[in-house]
Amino acid sequence: MTKPIASGGGLGTMNGTWILDKRRGSPSMRGYLETMGVTELAIEAHEKGESEHETLNIIEFDDVYFKIKKLSRVTDLDLELKLGEEFRQTLPGDRVKTVLATSDNPGKSVRIVSRMPTMNGMATVVDTKTLQREGNILVLVQTLVISNERLGREHTTIRYFVPYEHAELPAAAVTAKGTELKHLKES
Repeated sequence: MTKPIASGGGLGTMNGTWILDKRRGSPSMRGYLETMGVTELAIEAHEKGESEHETLNIIEFDDVYFKIKKLSRVTDLDLELKLGEEFRQTLPGDRVKTVLATSDNPGKSVRIVSRMPTMNGMATVVDTKTLQREGNILVLVQTLVISNERLGREHTTIRYFVPYEHAELPAAAVTAKGTELKHLKES
């Protein structure tokens, strides 16, 4: 990934840096994590991390690839997906996670379907990201629908991200991988 860039929708695409708007939607991942069968202690730690620190998505999106760097106190993930091509990842214990990204409108909307083994069976996650104009800015709306087949449970989480226009990333805590966000702007 290249340096984070300001978004704001100048060209009306997802390309750029987006910050979670904690005042709207359902910014908490509690229902999602409960559906996955995560323990209460782990959920509380996740909520504490997300409430005290910013969550950023740095996106590069064209007609062929969707790339995202997710950064928060609990997540430090780089994902590069070729549209229409299934990505397979072997997890510990020879478990396999599959991810497929598709888009009818590259740069403006993406649908990412993941199937992954959890502590409680198989989960399917449909992560839809779409741009929505609100006045003079574009808002990135993330709709996460998780289904836990074994538990027979489903949960929908809607989160809103707004353009992060500042020249520097927020002075934030260390990410899940121990990276200080302030150093990312230098990479």
